[in-house]
Amino acid sequence: MPRTSGRQINGGLLDYSEVRCRISDRTSYLLLGNGFSIACDPVFRYSSLYQAAIDAGLSERAQRLFERMGTNNFEGIMKMLEDSHWVARTYGLIRANSSPMLEDLEVIKRTLVEAIAHSHLEHSGDVSDERKAAAAQLVEPYHIVFTTNYDLLLYWVTMFASDPPLFEDGFRADPDNPDAQYLVFTQRLGQRRGVLYLHGALHMYLEQGELRKHSWTRTGIRLTELIREGLETGQYPLFVAEGTPEKKHEQIQGNGYLWYCLDKFHSIQSPLVIFGHSLGTSDGHILDAIATNPKLPALYIALHGDPESPSSQATRAVAHRLADRRAQLRGRPTPLEVFFYNSDSAEVLNSRT
Repeated sequence: MPRTSGRQINGGLLDYSEVRCRISDRTSYLLLGNGFSIACDPVFRYSSLYQAAIDAGLSERAQRLFERMGTNNFEGIMKMLEDSHWVARTYGLIRANSSPMLEDLEVIKRTLVEAIAHSHLEHSGDVSDERKAAAAQLVEPYHIVFTTNYDLLLYWVTMFASDPPLFEDGFRADPDNPDAQYLVFTQRLGQRRGVLYLHGALHMYLEQGELRKHSWTRTGIRLTELIREGLETGQYPLFVAEGTPEKKHEQIQGNGYLWYCLDKFHSIQSPLVIFGHSLGTSDGHILDAIATNPKLPALYIALHGDPESPSSQATRAVAHRLADRRAQLRGRPTPLEVFFYNSDSAEVLNSRT
């Protein structure tokens, strides 16, 4: 296998069974992206969220931006609005810190949260047991599952897989109010197996300076209903919806839970398997965590569809840059080995019954 500047890139596609054979121990890690959720239901595609955002009150002015750009990428539009505000201030077109661009940016962030909450599958039963079982088989072997998704699918899958759940998330009863209907983040994982939401999640929210989690077991109410009730009272989920990597990182730094999750991700010392995540530039903080971690030995990256498609080639190019950045670190960093595998071979949520 070819080596360049201390890196090792493997161009051929592996089968997922080969990936599992190579990392058979439970110290490996999994990163899930939106492709994991889309495999479950098209409602999680950006196009569906965009229509839901319109229904939730997205301004006509903001809608024209989406139409002009020909995309339903919320992050891309938000970045454009941030950049436009900066250009307008730099050229003296506006003088105040507020502007119509920033107003629409806040509207988009708000409606994005509302759109996801209101277009979300209603309850776990909307996902068949066959699909949840297939997804559970994907996540079960790993020590920690990281996800950039905001939806409830991973939560439903882990709850379905076993009782008690295989993974912890650090949320416990409020020590100051043990009978409360919510749970609070009070315990780090340590060496225990867990699920960590790198960008927050719909069922998490900030209240009185602490991170809380809606709980079905404590209320008997579906999480989607609890989330909607919270939105109606201004109780917004913990949700990283900034357009630029810098803004995302800034928001993460400002929240103890999100910073803990990112730090845990940056500290991986065993192979990392990536499924459903394109490694796009909007997640630059995740790319930085991979490239600057001198002890992360290997990446196994899923490619969907044609391995020669533009999207697959773009993912390959990102992987090459990550390996090159690793090789340029000071000291004696572990060379980053990169492998690619066929996402379809993982058979995640293939059952549609």
